[in-house]
Amino acid sequence: MWRFVGNDITIELMERGLEEGRLAHAYLLVGPAHVGKLTLALDMARALNCEAEERPCGQCPPCQRIGEEMRHADVVVLCPPSGADIGIDRIRELQHTASLKPFEGRHRVFIIDGAEALSREAANCLLKTLEEPPPGVYLTLLATSEGRLLPTIRSRCQRVELRPLPGPVVERFLVEHEHCQPGQARVLARLSQGCLGWAVSAARDDAVLRERAQRLDELRTLAGADLWERFSYAGRLASGLADDRRSTDDTLSLWLSWWLDLMRARGGCSEGIVNVDHEADIRREAERYTIREIVAFIHSICRARVELEQNANPRLALEVLMLDMPHYREGAAC
Repeated sequence: MWRFVGNDITIELMERGLEEGRLAHAYLLVGPAHVGKLTLALDMARALNCEAEERPCGQCPPCQRIGEEMRHADVVVLCPPSGADIGIDRIRELQHTASLKPFEGRHRVFIIDGAEALSREAANCLLKTLEEPPPGVYLTLLATSEGRLLPTIRSRCQRVELRPLPGPVVERFLVEHEHCQPGQARVLARLSQGCLGWAVSAARDDAVLRERAQRLDELRTLAGADLWERFSYAGRLASGLADDRRSTDDTLSLWLSWWLDLMRARGGCSEGIVNVDHEADIRREAERYTIREIVAFIHSICRARVELEQNANPRLALEVLMLDMPHYREGAAC
């Protein structure tokens, strides 16, 4: 029983590989945050160690032990420490563990969540294992920004791209599995932009939506702030990047969705608005900018995200973004 939802072709690929014994020794799962990369990686680990005929069954002891709490000795999830890269020592430890026979299962499985955080030394060290993996060892790398991975790492993995799900699929899942009311499910499905993990988290924990609301309030306040206030905010955001890169990525993704909504509203395409819970605000604020200003700032957000992915100076990149942000005014020509 695969817990991963959507991307049926990917599941078929994995099932065929299991049946024919042709799974690649290393996969690179690529896709936006919260799209289900870790869920799929854990499903693959279950399937490799499952004791049933149809794998993964979800019921046998190995399937039960390979869960979010990771109580299976032969399945290791490696995550970047807060505010730091994955260093070479952790990869050397991985290699040592990989050289040992499985302790309680059929295969050893290593999942590197946030593989783009591998330091250059760590990535080069990992190449040896990717090129000549020990028998019975499988590696799965998860990345949202594959451009930050060394080309030599990418070339040694079978790449699988996970795309956001259609809104109705997310909506139906929330109703059937999270017991959301249809109206709530519809809003969360739209807000998630096809990333089921985010929608499920928001359905289970109100703090997710409160954090999103706070970020949007900060963005809207900055539109009328002076340069000193904007630079102060850029400094705080840059400091946060050092501690939690994903949080900053999420903030910029939210900004991008907001300004894209402003463009949709300004261009008369309101049916495509993502942030539907703020649709009235979006319609009102869209009138404060010209189309040219909105499009220009969308390009600025995209450029800042690329620069941050390429390890540009975060404070400088974000201060330039603050300079590019247009000041709102009452009424604007097209």
